[in-house]
Amino acid sequence: MLLYLHLKNYALVDNLSLEFFPGFNVLTGETGAGKSILIGALGLVLGDRASSEQVRSGCQQAFIEAVFSPPRDYPALEKLMADNGLPFEEEIVVSREISLSGRNLCRINGRVVPLITLKEVGSFLVDMHGQHSHQSLLRTEQHLFLLDEFGKSELSQIKNQYEQLFSRWKDSQKKLQSLGKNSAERKNKLELLLYQYQEITEASLSEKEENDLNRRLSILDNLEKMLHIVQRAYTEIYSGSENAASIIDILNKTADDFASLQKIDPAMEKFANVLNEVSANLSELGHELYNYQDSLNYYPEERTEIESRLEIYRHLKRKYRATVGEILLLAEKCRKEAEKLQANEDEALFLEKECSELELKARKAAEKLSEIRRATAQNLKMQVENVLKDLGIVGGTFSAAFKTREALTDTGSEEVEFLFSANPGEDPKPLAKIISAGEMARVMLALKSILAEQDRIPTLVFDEIDSGIGGKTIQCVANKMAELSRKHQIICVTHSPHIAGLANHQYHLFKEVQKGRSATRVKYLNDEDRVLEIARMLDGSNSEITRKHAAELLKRRINPELF
Repeated sequence: MLLYLHLKNYALVDNLSLEFFPGFNVLTGETGAGKSILIGALGLVLGDRASSEQVRSGCQQAFIEAVFSPPRDYPALEKLMADNGLPFEEEIVVSREISLSGRNLCRINGRVVPLITLKEVGSFLVDMHGQHSHQSLLRTEQHLFLLDEFGKSELSQIKNQYEQLFSRWKDSQKKLQSLGKNSAERKNKLELLLYQYQEITEASLSEKEENDLNRRLSILDNLEKMLHIVQRAYTEIYSGSENAASIIDILNKTADDFASLQKIDPAMEKFANVLNEVSANLSELGHELYNYQDSLNYYPEERTEIESRLEIYRHLKRKYRATVGEILLLAEKCRKEAEKLQANEDEALFLEKECSELELKARKAAEKLSEIRRATAQNLKMQVENVLKDLGIVGGTFSAAFKTREALTDTGSEEVEFLFSANPGEDPKPLAKIISAGEMARVMLALKSILAEQDRIPTLVFDEIDSGIGGKTIQCVANKMAELSRKHQIICVTHSPHIAGLANHQYHLFKEVQKGRSATRVKYLNDEDRVLEIARMLDGSNSEITRKHAAELLKRRINPELF
């Protein structure tokens, strides 16, 4: 529940602190005293949009802080805070700073958080109804949850059964999906893997062969030029011609000449040895050139065969967008995956059968769940419409619209949305499309009074729920709110003495002028002060009759069951 609210430099408030209590709390005062300002401030710490215009004139920033005591067992809120790295403690301190410069800081338990996190956490702490709507019941996704909670005793067994079947079905689907969604898909995948493996292995690819083929093709493209140069080199180095001796012949003759001079000068032997060594190397080169000339021969089909073989390489490289080495790795990967698919086929067939059986059981459970939900919705409809009559909406209708989905979800096979019509003959519309704030507040109050046991949100705020109603209806509204305060903390802004009279705690808001400036002030009223304030609310007078009437209203208070 809300324990404490502090405002500084916000709108007409310079510095104001309020302590709130369990049960039924009301804020009263003249129009314009600042009651709705407090509700607006509370909305800001719950994630409403902020504006620099909300900063008190002459100040640089506004500060709002609220302290909450969440229910001890509140797993949804605990999970949300844990997911955002926030400690779940006995007290949750939420604050908001609004600066003229546009700087806007949100904090939870002293840690800066984004606005969306503030809003999510706030939605678990307070439900606001009225001018500053922050209504959980307007979120369609909440309707199915509330309906199930309302009919928990009838729904729990079949709902648990459905949830278990759905969970098992999903687990089997995940396992099956890891093997391939269905038999046809697995077969297609296996065929593709085997085809790719066979295509690559039959091609007998080799990086060395590809390089050799490209080299041979390059030789064939330059064969005439190469033959001319090699033959000329062979002739000039080794064989010689009719018109010229070969280089080897010239070297050999020169070596013989040097050898004949050895007797004259022994140093000539060295020169002769060098020439003989060069001659020997050139002779070996000549033999290699001769053999190389033979390799330059080709047969007419050779180019076509090389081009055909290289086209296989080019085709596979284009197809797989990979190098030869990568293609060979792909073939090995295809082989392993194909073996795995073949090995898992028996498991896949078992899982297919299991999935089919679980889905059938889950759909039957979903149908049964839907049947009980629809009966529960009729029960809820009757109860809400009875309460609406008490709240002055005679002829109003309430219903739950069911929309069946083809795909199952963890909640079943349908979506649920609450519908409402205030007048006979009018088609019911979604709650979010109710225009009248008074009608909206009373519908919410009716639902809250019936769903009090199911709704975990600890604090409910009603801003001028009495707008546009009076007489017997206003007393019914007051009674419902007092009853609701047994299970929830209620904070209500009201001009109704009947509502104020049933409250456990009353705060009087008023304006005070100091140094030429207006400021909102608040006073917690004791019983004597409450008599005077409720008398003012009755007819604006302080007569003895009015005070007696006010005292009688206060005697009707209901003591709440404290949290």
